Amino acid sequence: MSNGLPYKGRLLSLDVYRGITMIFMVSAGLGLSSLADNPGWQWLARQVEHVAWEGFSAWDLIQPSFIFIVGVAMPFAFAVRRARGQTRSGMVGYVFKRSLMLLVIGMAIVCAHKDRVLIDLTTVLQQIAIAYFFAFFVLGRGLKVQLSAALGILVLHWALFQFWPGVGTEGPWAKNANFGSALDYWWLGRFDKGGYLSINALSSISTVIFGIMAGELLLRGKSETGKVGWLLLAGVACLVAGMALSPLIPVVKRIWTPSWTVFSAGWALIFLAACHWVIEVKNRRRWSFVFKVVGMNSITIYVLVQMLRGDIDSWLHVFTRGFLVPLGDIGVIIQSLLVLSVHWYAVYWLYKREIFLKVG
Repeated sequence: MSNGLPYKGRLLSLDVYRGITMIFMVSAGLGLSSLADNPGWQWLARQVEHVAWEGFSAWDLIQPSFIFIVGVAMPFAFAVRRARGQTRSGMVGYVFKRSLMLLVIGMAIVCAHKDRVLIDLTTVLQQIAIAYFFAFFVLGRGLKVQLSAALGILVLHWALFQFWPGVGTEGPWAKNANFGSALDYWWLGRFDKGGYLSINALSSISTVIFGIMAGELLLRGKSETGKVGWLLLAGVACLVAGMALSPLIPVVKRIWTPSWTVFSAGWALIFLAACHWVIEVKNRRRWSFVFKVVGMNSITIYVLVQMLRGDIDSWLHVFTRGFLVPLGDIGVIIQSLLVLSVHWYAVYWLYKREIFLKVG
């Protein structure tokens, strides 16, 4: 189609970006963390590990990319629903149901991992569930309303931390000594040892809204090259703004600080622009099939990996340990690629049968 919007409201460049993000997310770092003790490759190993607190690695950009993509997809998905005659109130009901299901699935995965029932809103599906629901209400409201909402949320997030009465000598953004950790301790009786917070969902709403703005540009803009230009311009502006804020508000992914929200959105915009340029402008698509398959069944592969990755790794290891273990670091990387291949084939099997499992 002339506007780059294929069958049933899908945009290939978005599916591919989602697929790249998901493959990176479910790959367990492709085993590259095994290179941490190799002096020549330590820099690469660091890119597949979360930073301890301030700063970022490539691994830290996965979750904001995934959340941003949720926002980008929303204008396309709801344009299809409007075309089918669904009313605004009907869409609100759908959004509530979908958010609730994502919340339940996310918490079920946490409970399975912890081997006990508990409430946890810190992982990606729960954050998406909350952010998706609230961001919906600015969908189609115009750039000024959306930008005002996104920035207003970030100012609120900053104020809650900055003016919390319990701010200590290490400042408002200290690990497990901030407003968010105090809130979690108040209502859950605990906080996450890694510093992750339930209230991260608040600033994640802004991440989704930034995605919505990008999605509406891609849906309604006329020139594909022009769309790429605007995405790149916005991406660079966000990177600059995030870094400019960092002396006052540190760039910390674990507590989704306002500076991190803006900075990570900058990277997401640039990644989206790159995918759109290659696929929709230059029409180079053959390479993208591997990622498209995953991008069209992203929740499926996420849940599959969360629940079965360790088992599949163990099963494969029965057959591979004899020749991979002696290879050391290279063997670890090959094993990780084999596990990833099994997961990819599972969603490929679904793709070939046109089975696309969705939430809601």
